[in-house]
Amino acid sequence: MKVSSKEQDSFGLYFTRAIVVALLGIVTYVTVAYCFHVYYDRESAFRDALACSTRVLDEHNIIFWLQNGTLLGSRRLGRLILWDADLDIGYKKIPSRENTLTMMQELDSRCFGFSSSIRSGAQNQINIYRKCTKRICAEFHETVIENGIVTSGDGHSPEKELFPLEICTVADVVAKCPHNAPFYLMEAYGSEWLTRSLSKLFWG
Repeated sequence: MKVSSKEQDSFGLYFTRAIVVALLGIVTYVTVAYCFHVYYDRESAFRDALACSTRVLDEHNIIFWLQNGTLLGSRRLGRLILWDADLDIGYKKIPSRENTLTMMQELDSRCFGFSSSIRSGAQNQINIYRKCTKRICAEFHETVIENGIVTSGDGHSPEKELFPLEICTVADVVAKCPHNAPFYLMEAYGSEWLTRSLSKLFWG
């Protein structure tokens, strides 16, 4: 039976559409699979760095707590916010500079090791130590506590809002959080820290 040119054109069109649909399906599958892998790989990297850091700080008897985006993740999600730039950990300043350097070197050798730097805070000349693996980074905020006032590179707060610290978890890692976490989250993200979408909190 002879096939008309119109039928041939129609068959060709259906065949082309089928190929396009199949290709779109493959691209979608690959994209979703890749993003899924990247998401959980990054989450695992954050979690491992946090767990390692808390072990080192505990071994050195350092008083420390979660803050900023890491604290927000603990309070809102119970896990880390993966589009947050880094882990944020505050710690009470150690009187001995030598002990501080020893602790920081141990964090490098055991938990990070890719890069390490120090900067002063935006509001106060107090150290913030930034440490990175090849995948993620963490910032350790040195904090001075005197006369009932807590001072870090980011600002000041009453000591009563920070202490006594409370046990909290993030990504199944047991850590410590400020006594009045909502106070600090409101200072960092505004009064809608609990209800506003996370994307708007981080990207405006």
